[in-house]
Amino acid sequence: MSFKDNLKKKMLIDRISKTVSPSIGSPGSPRKVDKETMRRLLSLSPFVLEKRRDLEIYFRQLEPDIGEILVLDNELPLYHKTTLDDVTLRKSPELKEMISIRNIIKILNDSDILMCKGRDALRYVHDRALDLLDLRFNESDIEEMGNDGIDALTRGDSEAVMETLDLFVELLGYESVPAAVLVNDYVMFGSHHEAEGGREIFGPIVMYNDRMNILRLIKRTVPVNDPVEQVVISEVAIGEIEPDAEGYWVFQFLKEAVLKKERPVLH
Repeated sequence: MSFKDNLKKKMLIDRISKTVSPSIGSPGSPRKVDKETMRRLLSLSPFVLEKRRDLEIYFRQLEPDIGEILVLDNELPLYHKTTLDDVTLRKSPELKEMISIRNIIKILNDSDILMCKGRDALRYVHDRALDLLDLRFNESDIEEMGNDGIDALTRGDSEAVMETLDLFVELLGYESVPAAVLVNDYVMFGSHHEAEGGREIFGPIVMYNDRMNILRLIKRTVPVNDPVEQVVISEVAIGEIEPDAEGYWVFQFLKEAVLKKERPVLH
């Protein structure tokens, strides 16, 4: 799989995890885990579905018959250094198994095998899914990404332009510019900085109008909660002020920015 495909899969794993997270409540909460989306995440991870009794459990083997086991229920418990039979006994015991005092102790207390639950378990599965990806890249990978963006811009394929911009945004750690600054039909991303007095500063800022297929760049930092500076952003977007770069030169800037940047840790 190419670096670009691995990066796209990484972004998908991140998005799926962010969708599941708000559905996880505190212990005893009536909130129900988004199981369907959690299944999508698990399908991208090394955890394999095992059906036992009325349980939907996922097993990651570490040694013969022993491994890590996640039970897909509202608590999302994740167990380690145990077996499928052990977890099945504890989570869905049959009457004949409850005759044993030893089994009853196991059923009532799972702290000896519990690794984590809830959002901590979600993060763990997310990280194991990322472990399957090779996110190393070289200059030719970034050149290819930039050239794909230039080609899409030339063809007027706004969907492909946005896909390539999203990849660069991920690599550079850019964030969306606040909604109050946006101009009609534009999406804007930039490097976000916190300044004294709670000022929000973005820069460089990349802006793209998908309806008109216009791509522009402001290289300097801009205090986006300053009304005067907001006007500058708007005027660059509508063409009243000349941008620092436009069209395919923006992709050239993004390629160079990635290659100059200390290699990001993608997690």
